[in-house]
Amino acid sequence: MTDLTVDVSGAPRETRQLRIGSRATKGSWKVGAATTALSAGLLLLTPLYVELALAIAVLCGALAWVTDVSLALSRTVRVEGQLADALDLLGSSVSAGVGLVESLDGVVRDVRMPLRRVLSTAAERLRLGDDPTRVFEEAQESLPLPGFRLLTHYLSVQWQSGGAIAPGLHAIAETVRDRVNLARRVQAQSAEARISVLGILLIVYGIAALAWVSNPEQVGDFLGSSIGGGIAAACVMLQAFGIFWMARLTRIEV
Repeated sequence: MTDLTVDVSGAPRETRQLRIGSRATKGSWKVGAATTALSAGLLLLTPLYVELALAIAVLCGALAWVTDVSLALSRTVRVEGQLADALDLLGSSVSAGVGLVESLDGVVRDVRMPLRRVLSTAAERLRLGDDPTRVFEEAQESLPLPGFRLLTHYLSVQWQSGGAIAPGLHAIAETVRDRVNLARRVQAQSAEARISVLGILLIVYGIAALAWVSNPEQVGDFLGSSIGGGIAAACVMLQAFGIFWMARLTRIEV
């Protein structure tokens, strides 16, 4: 038995919701909003000034949003790396004289989710005689990666026109691998900015913690007052805005 849930178009429902490629950042705002709401509900139960509690909740939401976006983009790079390896294996199988559908079956056994699910579904539909153009189009919708879109277009054209498939598969694999290497270099360089911002935040809150430990009554009175709480809330809001702005500036589309 299979664990795939297939809709009327024949594409797996789980795969349609994958947050990779063009959908990598889709839904991240929901994570940030949920974290903000949860943090606000908890912090409002404390004796903190209301504006300060809400500002800290916004800061927690910004951190959750940045973390979720980073994880989604890392997942995209990982899947693209698997796609490049799968294309090399597919090209080698086809050049050895194995049919495309049989080669896809062999590749499926050596790749991981979600690529395995998409390729296995496409191979099964091709084996059952479904329209290849429709199969490749829906496979591309299931896995919205530039390299995979190039692959589906190439296979769709080659299926209709014929000719050697292996050279094109190896060329696409090389292109995808170059994209992966470039994306990893971009992530490594932008990580310096993220670490710097995180370090500054840790220093600021470390100093605040030391001030609280050394003189908790005065710090508590300051944060509990309207002026002190307002100043602290404004500082925290500026930190949250800085985190959001930093994430926008360091996100580079490859």
